[in-house]
Order: sequence, then structure tokens, then C-alpha cells
Amino acid sequence: MSRDRPAVPGDGEAEPEAGAIIVTGSLIRGLPREYMASPVFTRDRIDINRSGAGSTAEFLLTIPQNFTGDLSEFATTGAGIGSPLGDATTYNQFDGFAGFALRGLASDATLTLLNGRRMPSVGMTESPTVSVLPSMLIERIDIIPDGASATYGADAVAGVVNIVTRKPKQGLEVEIRNAMTTETGKTSLQASALAGHSWSSGSIYGMAMYQKRAPFTRDPVRVSDEYLQIDELPDELLTGFYAGGQQSFGDFTYSLDASYFERERRSQQRYLDEPQYNRRFHTGTSGYSFYNNLHWQGRGLTAIDLYVDYGRNDTNSDSRRATGSPSFRNYSNTLFVAELHGQTQLFRLPAGPVIAAAGAQYRAETLWTDARIFFNRSGGSRKTKSVFGEVNVPLVGVDQAVPLVRSLTLSAAGRYEDLGFDTAFSPKLGLRWQVDRSIALRGTYARSFLVPRFRSTIGIAEQVSIGLYPYKFLDPALQNPALPAGQTLVMYRAGANPALKTQNADTFTIGADLTPAFIPGLTIKADYYRIKITGRVGKPTPDDSLSVADLQIFNTRNPSMAQLQAVLGNPDVFRRFAEVPGYNGGELTFFDNAGQVPTSLLSQIQLIADIRSQNFAIESTDGIDLDLDYKTRLFGGTASFTLSGQYILNLALKAGGATAISRLDGYAKPADLRFNGTIAWGRNGFSIGSMINYVDGFVDDRAGQPRRRVGSFTTASLFASFDLGRLSRASWLRDTTLELVVANVFDRVQPRIVDGVVGYDPYNNPPNPRTVAVTLSKRFGGP
Repeated sequence: MSRDRPAVPGDGEAEPEAGAIIVTGSLIRGLPREYMASPVFTRDRIDINRSGAGSTAEFLLTIPQNFTGDLSEFATTGAGIGSPLGDATTYNQFDGFAGFALRGLASDATLTLLNGRRMPSVGMTESPTVSVLPSMLIERIDIIPDGASATYGADAVAGVVNIVTRKPKQGLEVEIRNAMTTETGKTSLQASALAGHSWSSGSIYGMAMYQKRAPFTRDPVRVSDEYLQIDELPDELLTGFYAGGQQSFGDFTYSLDASYFERERRSQQRYLDEPQYNRRFHTGTSGYSFYNNLHWQGRGLTAIDLYVDYGRNDTNSDSRRATGSPSFRNYSNTLFVAELHGQTQLFRLPAGPVIAAAGAQYRAETLWTDARIFFNRSGGSRKTKSVFGEVNVPLVGVDQAVPLVRSLTLSAAGRYEDLGFDTAFSPKLGLRWQVDRSIALRGTYARSFLVPRFRSTIGIAEQVSIGLYPYKFLDPALQNPALPAGQTLVMYRAGANPALKTQNADTFTIGADLTPAFIPGLTIKADYYRIKITGRVGKPTPDDSLSVADLQIFNTRNPSMAQLQAVLGNPDVFRRFAEVPGYNGGELTFFDNAGQVPTSLLSQIQLIADIRSQNFAIESTDGIDLDLDYKTRLFGGTASFTLSGQYILNLALKAGGATAISRLDGYAKPADLRFNGTIAWGRNGFSIGSMINYVDGFVDDRAGQPRRRVGSFTTASLFASFDLGRLSRASWLRDTTLELVVANVFDRVQPRIVDGVVGYDPYNNPPNPRTVAVTLSKRFGGP
């Protein structure tokens, strides 16, 4: 992994530099990572290539801190499988976009950035467009698994993922990758070209990419006494164009980054015994974005940045069975961001400069859709205004010669956001203590927040039902004598909820960085984290809404006729029905409008039970991270070993004082232990090695199934790289590299899930057939 041996604050190379790149996790431009208290993990393009992943989306699943339970490419054809960790899966069968979901939490708790800027989302999943980013364009992926709303705003609860792209200044690079699975012969072809040119005061770059992937389909599996065959990875055609540049004018520099992509995906579900239920999915998505920055560099560390960003994604989806009418959905998502912020050195302490940054941001997000049967609206919008600031204070420096304190740095940040429907304030404190050259201790506390997604506020139009149910909290004095004891007439409200508020989270991390002098080349990072989210959005079950005390705050006892009519007459309601003994013979009865519901029926209702999405849950998790990197000389070359892992100690959800429900170690729930490791050796233009992924076992805890233990799953990729220009004297091979990767080299098959839709858990152990890939890259000109 691309982890540099850290410098120490106080050393010359660690002093903040004016005009340096923005570091993920801080508002301060050029702040060295060694001033930061938050944990940072980095993966780069080499890691992606060595993993054998056929796309950036597939590589996400090898990162131990990431669990794409509700946003994975598999969800395109896995409709109905679902993850209990989030409701995006229901919609992602149409959108088919992968995303980050750190710490085992749902994807809405992780903020994904591109070069430090927000990305426009896609469809009702509101997923970032990570799936369409070509690996050749990626320089590195920075992961900060720590609360960061004070820096970046909403949704940075479990952490922030910043994808940093390549922007070459000179030359042309061409890359072709061809891959084939040994089991089915499925092929995948990728072709990319990246070029750059620079002059004394500026530079430009551009990239074009093409990717064609055939579907991966295994033999049918037997589910509930019938055979089902699913395209585990869909047919896909992806094209993209990326370009940008920068130009300096004295103290000012203007930069622009732009992109455009188109993607088509097709997949099928086949019911071999009942082909009339066969289902086909199709999704077409296109999108573009513009990121503008005007940077003014003053004296020293003083600088001002103006950002203006705009992006739009359009999706058209359809699904159809062999018989019946097709279902169509169209979406448009837009994002506009304008931000102004600056930084300066306030003063200088004996330990170093005190640097502050502050700014303001305006952000507008919109969603349009024509799928009215589900949303009963044409979409929604969200406008956010925020102010923010950060200060970095070096308390002790190396020149002060304090025993056991080589350096001590305090950081503080805060952000206030007005979301229109709610407000939020996010503070963050961090402390980094460099004991000596080998040991650094650090810790952070942050209050972060996430906003409810459009799918929770307008995702499913409201429906109202009336029925007879047992109610635990019914006052015996109000018992209707015509009804059985303990039972009452209930009006249920179900669907999305436009009145949802923000969800607040307290996050805490403490960790250590070790670079022991007696083992040169070794770096160890270890962290403990804890997250608690209150007001977590969830949907109470009908039974819980009538039996759990904490949920009664959402219900209305003994409602007035005006309150009942207000519910029925809500323009968001698309369906009203009743099934009540003694009314219309106890038959299920639908009403076309609120006026058709008779007053004689409404007058008997004693409870309005609200089972729409609500801010009612408390979600908590804690765990341990480990990141190890070791490099040494061996056999005349360089050997390296890396190991990254996460162990989740607890992940649970509860409603107020109710019993916590574990969301760990189950079907479509995160396994508690995940590791990823690489061993490699290289010399004189040749390198070879292996990357290993381990996912711990779990319990198949699906409802209606006997509990069964599911074993762990380990896969390994084998890679070899040849710098043909160094291995041969032929001039035409100069700057040419050939890479061979065999993913899942032992062709391991996921542990079997009895009566599973695909025979295994695709969220803990996604499709990963043995694949042989050959990549040829050639560079022309440049350094």
C-alpha cells in the first residue's frame, strides 16, 4: 500500500507549505498528515491492479473498513435479497451503483469525495458515481474512518473517502486490459488513454476510456424447491471522458476539472421451472460534472479559494417479466456547490505557526423522477447554507526539547449548517502526541450528522389503512365494548416521511503510529473507534408500533375527526383502504378519495399509528483497525509486506429503551473480522507477489430458516509485472509494462447458503470468479 514513513512536526520537511495540495481531512491547504489526529489509510492504483479487480467498484470490496451492504453492483440483479443495513438496495436494483459504507454502517453514513469535492448522486440510492471511475485515472484513495462533518458537512459520520485523480503534466499513456474468467469464459475489455501537456504557467490533461464486460452467470441454484439462475455480474458497456487544466496569472491560479460518462447495464433473473416469471433489468446512466477553482496565493501560508461546482446524472431504468407490462423509472440528480474559504497564519508559537482556515458554502441538491406510483411527487430539493472553520495549534515542538514530547499538536474545527428543514452544529477536537521518532499517539472526538435521503422523505408515497389490532397501551376505560378485549380500531400511516430531521452522531477514535527504529522500514497503525448515532432513520414495524413504549411518541391516541381527515386528505396519499369486521362484510375495501371513508367508521378509530420512516433508532458500533507496512532489501531487490484489517466489536440498533438488535455477523450483515494483505518482491523491472483477502464466518440468521454457521472465505490473487523497457534493449519497448494478474487463483467458491437466492451471501462474499487478466501499458514522452 502507498504509505509513507511519517515525518515529525518540527522537522524541516513537515513544516506547512504554501500552495501545497489539499490534504484529505483538513481545510488547511498543505497541512502535513503528521499534524493530523485522525486515522488515514491510503490505497493507490498499484493496489487496484494487484487485487485483480475488474473495476473500481470491485476493488471497494477488498477494503476491510468498507462493507457495501446496501450499495453494491450485485444489487442490480439481486432484487429481493436486500441488506438489513440500509434501504438503498431496493432502489439499487435499478440504479446498480456501488459505493462506500465504512464501519459496517449503511452507505448514507459515509461521504465520498472526488479531489476533495462532493460528487453528484445517482437515482434514489443517492450513490456517488464511483462505479464509473476508471482505475487508470486514480492516483490514490484516502480513507479517513472518523467523524468529519466539522470539515466536510453532512454525512461524514463513519468517515470520508477522497478519491484523488491523476493529472499528468506531460506525455501520453495508453493502457489495455483484457480479462477472462476460467469458469464461464466471461470476458472483459478495458482501453484507456491519458495525456497531459504543460507550459511555464499552466497545464492541461485529458483522458478517454472504454470498458465492455460480458455477464457472469453460474449454474442455477435450487431455492424453495425451484431452480433460479441470476446474472451475478451484469453485462456492461461504459465510456468516459475526463479533462482539465490550470492557468496561473500572477498570484492567481484558475483550474477546471470536467467529466462525462455513459453506462449501459443489462442482466436477467431466470426461473427455470416457471419461465413466465423471468425478469430482465436494464439501466442507462449518463452524467457530467464541472469543478472550478480560483486560488489566490498570498504571502506565506495566506491563501483564498473560490469553488463553484455543478454536476448532473440522468438515469433511465426498466424491468420486465416474460409476461406483463414493463416497469419504467427515470431520474435526474443535480448538485450545485459554491464555496469560499481562506487560510492564514495567525501568529507563531515556539513550536510552530498557528494556522486558521474559515469559509462559507452554499449547496443545492435536487432529484426529479417520473415514477409517481412510488413517490407520488416529481421529486424534491435540498438547499444548505454553512459556515465553518478550523485551527491547528502546535503546542510543543522538537526544538523545545521537552522530555517524552517530541511534538504535541492540537486541532479544532467546527461547522454550522442550515438545511432548511433543520440545523446542525458539528465540532471536532483532535490531539496528536509524538512521543519520539518511533511512537505517536493520537485521538479525536467529533459530533457529526447525516441528513435523511430523498428515498426516506419522498421515496414511497403514503398509504393509509384501517384495521382491528391488539394495542398494548389501550386504556381499559376506553375499551370499545363491541370489540374483543385489548383490541382497537387503528389507522396506519405507511410510506416516506417529509418531516424527518437530521441524525446526530458522536464519534471517538484513539490510535497509535509506530515506526520502530530497530526495525527499519516497518510502520504500524492501530486504532480503536466508537460511533453512536441518535435519531437514526428507520421504519417501525406494525407490531412494534403497537407494543413498544418508545414508539408511542409517533402515534396519536384518541384522534379527533379533524386529525383523521387531515391524514386521509394528505395529497401525498395514493391509497386508502380498510379491512374491518362489521364493515362491508369484513371485506378489503378501497376508497378512491378521503370523502368516501364513512364518518361512522372514522368515529370508532382510537389510534393513528405512524409507521412511516421515523427518527426513532439508536445505532452504535465500535471496533479496532490495524494497518501494517514493511519494506526491506531481499535477494538484491525490494520485498514488501502489508496487512490491513478491521475487527468490529459491536454493531447494534435499538429503539429507545428497547433491547438492542445486533446487526453483525449475519446474512447480508458485516462479518466481524476482515483482512487484506499483500506480499511482493521486485528487482530490475520485475516484480511478483500475492494479495490475500479474508472474510470471517458468520451465522445465517434469515427469518424462517434454521440458524446455520457459515464458514470463513479466503481468496488470493497472484500478480507479476514486467518493465519491458528495462528487461529488453529494444527501443520500441521503452516505457512499456506488461502485468499479469490471476484473481482468486485457487478458484475458491463462496460458502454455501442453503436456499439462498444465489447460493451464498453476495454482500460479505461478492462474486469473485477466478479471472486471468493481462494489462499492457505504454508511455510516450513525459518524465
